[in-house]
Amino acid sequence: MNDNDPIKKIREQGAETTFFPPYALLIGLLGSSIIDSFLIHLPIFEGNWFFLAIGLSLAVTFFGIAIYTLKIFGDNDENAHPKSVQSQLFVGGTFQYSRNPIYLAIVIILLSCGIAFNSWWYILSSLISIPILTITVIIPEEKYLEKEFGKVYLDYKKSVRRWL
Repeated sequence: MNDNDPIKKIREQGAETTFFPPYALLIGLLGSSIIDSFLIHLPIFEGNWFFLAIGLSLAVTFFGIAIYTLKIFGDNDENAHPKSVQSQLFVGGTFQYSRNPIYLAIVIILLSCGIAFNSWWYILSSLISIPILTITVIIPEEKYLEKEFGKVYLDYKKSVRRWL
């Protein structure tokens, strides 16, 4: 293949993930809502407006953190999709507190919905999402990033926790 060839080699794929992370949030929210509304309500405590306000405030805050983190990717011309090829490693912003701020936001949004809607189902879905995200997304991403960025990523990995 020469430089004038109209058929260009496709860039290699990023991490070999098997799950799309936003599905954890979507499935958790919809599943918990359906089970809680139509099958059985499992309250955590005596619900009141205070817990609704706290839960919704946390959910909105962590949704904002996820959007901000996505903006970091966009501002640097990178795709946040786990299977995309990454040309740079982000270690500032939300990434200085968690190696996976978007996945952390997904889990906390589900937890905060449990508080807001006074339902164990959301809490359970958040707990289920942790191993699903870890096994199907985070571990393959970490292998890819180790291969792609080597010692720089390994040093970052030592200095910042996977979740929080």
